[in-house]
Amino acid sequence: MKFCSAAICLAALACIPPQPAARQDAGTFVRIIGTNDFHGGLEPRADSAGIRYGGGAYVAAAIRAAAAECAPRCEVLLLDGGDMFQGTPASNSAYGKPVVELFNELGYAAAALGNHEFDWGIDTLRARMRDARFSIMGANVRYADGRDVEWIPNDTIVVRGRARIGIIGLSTPQTPTTTRPQNVAHLRFVEPAPVVDAHARSLRARGATHVIVVGHVGGFCGSTCGGEVFDLARALTEPVDAIISGHSHSLLNTTVKGVPIVQARSSGRAIEVLDVPLSGPGARAEVRPVLTAQIQPDPAAAAIVASWTARVAGEFSQPVAVLSERLTRTGQQHALGNLIADAQRAAAGADVAVMNSGGIRADLAAGQITYGQIFEVQPFDNTLVRVTMRGADLRRYLQQIVARGRPNAHVSGASIVYSRDSAGAGRIDTLLVAGRPVDDAASYTVSMNDFMAAGGDGLGPPPAAIVEPLRILDRSALRDYLSRLPQPVNVPRTTRIRQAGQAP
Repeated sequence: MKFCSAAICLAALACIPPQPAARQDAGTFVRIIGTNDFHGGLEPRADSAGIRYGGGAYVAAAIRAAAAECAPRCEVLLLDGGDMFQGTPASNSAYGKPVVELFNELGYAAAALGNHEFDWGIDTLRARMRDARFSIMGANVRYADGRDVEWIPNDTIVVRGRARIGIIGLSTPQTPTTTRPQNVAHLRFVEPAPVVDAHARSLRARGATHVIVVGHVGGFCGSTCGGEVFDLARALTEPVDAIISGHSHSLLNTTVKGVPIVQARSSGRAIEVLDVPLSGPGARAEVRPVLTAQIQPDPAAAAIVASWTARVAGEFSQPVAVLSERLTRTGQQHALGNLIADAQRAAAGADVAVMNSGGIRADLAAGQITYGQIFEVQPFDNTLVRVTMRGADLRRYLQQIVARGRPNAHVSGASIVYSRDSAGAGRIDTLLVAGRPVDDAASYTVSMNDFMAAGGDGLGPPPAAIVEPLRILDRSALRDYLSRLPQPVNVPRTTRIRQAGQAP
């Protein structure tokens, strides 16, 4: 089953969809099975229609089925596009060990080094890399002085039958602002295309018959295709056989300049299956959904999942509140983001709260919700800070949110109306706090998380601001706020950051 219709891409990208992998029936080939952005997704998750996807035991079963269906005509290579560990109580409580155990059981060969692999610091990352029986690679990661990072592998060669497959790993250049900035302050994440060209030449000189890029670099396809992975593919001068992508949590199944590019959404909701002939062109690819209703769970993987989830079941199964409707992350401004901002403003006792949209990681279903579900919405162990700044600085700070013409945060206590110029840049027209215009000379308090306060997502406070750590966990603030509201909870759906002419 093909998971997406043919993507329509920019003509300049020369994008055309590959043929489905399952139809590869001539000759001997390498079957690459890929995952990406697993984010500790050990258990299945339901979508807005109640359809359940993913879960470690079901992903494992889908992988084993894809590997078995082409035997003995194929050699199998299992790869991951990065962001493996961060995101659920079972994985986070053990700093990613459950995912490493699962991936070791399945026999992964290599993975990209995702930005969220750095979330728990360098020492923890290196410990997980030692635990893994597969390479976790970032060829474009450098020390600040330009030296290669000796403990991060750049590439590897894996032998599968007659094939010697060179694999190059990449991290997104966005990493310094999409993990805790202090964790990677001594590192640089350079543009990947020259790095891939250099390593592709080196791998072929070392005997590689094929070169695969496994990159935590993402993109999107709609009426056109764009993003980091497409910029990479366009810029390459050395031949590569395929790119396994990650980071954007999107569905990709297309080609650029003859190079297949695939990405399978996130959290184990799908897998990529890509067949690369041992000789000649004709790679075929598909992205397969992992529907739990259609798959029998893999017993070995199920035992791993059960072992780790049982350890956190007591704490995170506690009921918190009842929601009158499902809260999703759909659109630039949504009720879930407003709810989180409200909770953080209340917890900090601040005039305004700002919540970065990238820190909202899951939807909340209607009905009874548990602390475990709230954990998955805010899994990063961020704590709140209260920032004091002058009104003029507050205005400049909030201007950052709309500057790109697409708001990247939610607010509480403030109302912003902005306009966009001919180049698409945004500028605040009206700013109200507590229903009144901001006084440039007055003092205001702003609640934000410590990730933002450190410059994360480019939303650090102004230099003159006074930053006060509060030692309040962000998800605890949301839990406590929800538990105090009248039940069932009805969340306001006002648009607090809106373009001029848009309804409130």
